[in-house]
Amino acid sequence: MLSSSYLPIRSVLLVTLWLGGTSELVAQNTLEFVQDGVNNSYTPPVPKGPTSIPQTLSFYLNKNGASDQGIYFQKSAKDLSVTFSFDDQPYLTVPQHVTGMTFGAASGASSSQVRSVSVANTNYYYTDTTRTIFTAHPDGPVGQGVNLYANTGLQVFLSAKPLLLSNAPKSDTSRYYYGKIRLQFSRPVTDPVLSLLGLGATSNFGNKRLGFATELELLTPALTLAKLSGNKEILVDGSKQKILHSKTAITGSCNTGAACGSVLIKGTGITSLVFGVYLRADGGDGVWGTEKVTNSGDMWHITLSLPDQ
Repeated sequence: MLSSSYLPIRSVLLVTLWLGGTSELVAQNTLEFVQDGVNNSYTPPVPKGPTSIPQTLSFYLNKNGASDQGIYFQKSAKDLSVTFSFDDQPYLTVPQHVTGMTFGAASGASSSQVRSVSVANTNYYYTDTTRTIFTAHPDGPVGQGVNLYANTGLQVFLSAKPLLLSNAPKSDTSRYYYGKIRLQFSRPVTDPVLSLLGLGATSNFGNKRLGFATELELLTPALTLAKLSGNKEILVDGSKQKILHSKTAITGSCNTGAACGSVLIKGTGITSLVFGVYLRADGGDGVWGTEKVTNSGDMWHITLSLPDQ
């Protein structure tokens, strides 16, 4: 993803419940990630990558957090955290990139090395001006509740260097396994929502471009996926197990060809989520990189929200 982020601050969502002819206003509270110096989902200091070491973030209660005007973060009555880790990586010795999948990296430090960035940040490179892309609460409102200015996300990078070194095919059916990403919750949860930003990147050499995008497959049994909101590029397939890129031509921006949106994992008593991670090419006439420029890859963000529970 090459894309940036500022969103208006959260509006209060009020749901009207009719009780014996009278109405009561009830707020939709959510559990979210935040890093504001007072409420810190990632215990400071936040390190920089690239690293494949597991990363843990804690949830904070956001009163009226299902919408996004007014941010009221506070410690949750019941502590909840989630640890993100990589498993089963096939690319373990990627020169200068540590492993195929890392936290806290992006293209651009030099022609051969990735750029070191904070593993958790709000540098989303995108503004959701349409108010349709991200949703915090499974019950909506659609397009509200994820504030990219406030909700920190974990930055993930899939290096294309292993595919460059192996001269891997680039047809639009070429799809390469990068391992698993595991989310381990500190206590059982119900209906978590993943918001994903920037599943997609493009290399451009000699005016020839190649797009490639990260895709995820849910491996945890007895759970299903449902798209809550997002652009046309993010797709949950008919099996309700895969988060795919729907478009042949892939770019790095949510506005023009990267997959971005919010996906519900439907289920109760969830203690862990495991996704298979793949990188898919779009069949462009470009290359993964060159002999001199070997730092390309797909950089994307993930943030998480849940109904208060």
